[in-house]
Amino acid sequence: MSAGNIIAFGYHDQQAQRHVTLKKQFLSENEEFVECHTNENGILKKYIHLTSIFRKKSKNINTVIVMFPGHILMPIAWILTRFPRKKLIFDAFISLWDTQVNDRKKYSTVNPISWIIYLVDFFACFLADEILIDTETHKKYFVSKFKIKPKKIRVIYLETRTDLFYPKIKDVEKKDYFEVLFFGTFIPLQGIEYILDAAEILQKSNQNAHFTLIGSGQTRKQMEKIVIKKNLSNVTFEEKIPMEKLPERIRKADLCLGIFGTTGKAGRVIPHKVIDAIACGIPVLTRDSEAIREKYEDGKGVILCDAGSGTSIAEKIIEKFDENII
Repeated sequence: MSAGNIIAFGYHDQQAQRHVTLKKQFLSENEEFVECHTNENGILKKYIHLTSIFRKKSKNINTVIVMFPGHILMPIAWILTRFPRKKLIFDAFISLWDTQVNDRKKYSTVNPISWIIYLVDFFACFLADEILIDTETHKKYFVSKFKIKPKKIRVIYLETRTDLFYPKIKDVEKKDYFEVLFFGTFIPLQGIEYILDAAEILQKSNQNAHFTLIGSGQTRKQMEKIVIKKNLSNVTFEEKIPMEKLPERIRKADLCLGIFGTTGKAGRVIPHKVIDAIACGIPVLTRDSEAIREKYEDGKGVILCDAGSGTSIAEKIIEKFDENII
């Protein structure tokens, strides 16, 4: 891409890892990275506000990138980039259909709503000159599912926020247990039920490990019920904490957990929780997949286990626990 100016278009979280990653990447390729951002609620208000900002800031812009999440913004972005013509990039990052239908199972494949979601995905990608995605494995899915030419899709791997997530000498903190930390949004892809299966195995075998689960979301209440049913005394739930406080919490743990779900999407992504924990210098246990092996090798910062297996998770934790004792 020749040097020029690029505008970031959307209602995205400007502190999120994905935004920081793309800003860094495109600043290295362009002279300027301009924000066209709105906090308005509702599609119409978003359209009006973004159009107003775009008119003021787009004079010297030759490329527009619709930031994730931006599927609903693609129609207005397409119109604004016609005259004069500008390159339109869409940071798809994930498929809405894959997320809502395959992964979270909020709608069945025969539900008309799922068809609408598919069309939103399809047309958002169709309108773009270039599509951004997070892994080569995910790229293959988009090519197959939405009939997109491979050359239209560019992979930009997610990076951490190095201003927050970095190694630090750990304070000497006496703990009489081995802390296993999970933080996330409690979605099916994360496979938290398998973490609880592992906790049960370790509790029965009298392993001195304690699981701390931070966050909230779709499956949290269900997971809390499982803990009660299994009578697990080695699991603690904590509420979501601000991103700024998360790195210090990660550094206090002995081991961090990634994802363990068995859905197709779980095998196509590299979760930011894995990248963030590794950046903090803490070992991470996560499921093996084609996507994770695009960037990481088992035993080097990341420990890989079988997907959907509490037994495999428990075995890997015991191995790490034994290493710490030795």
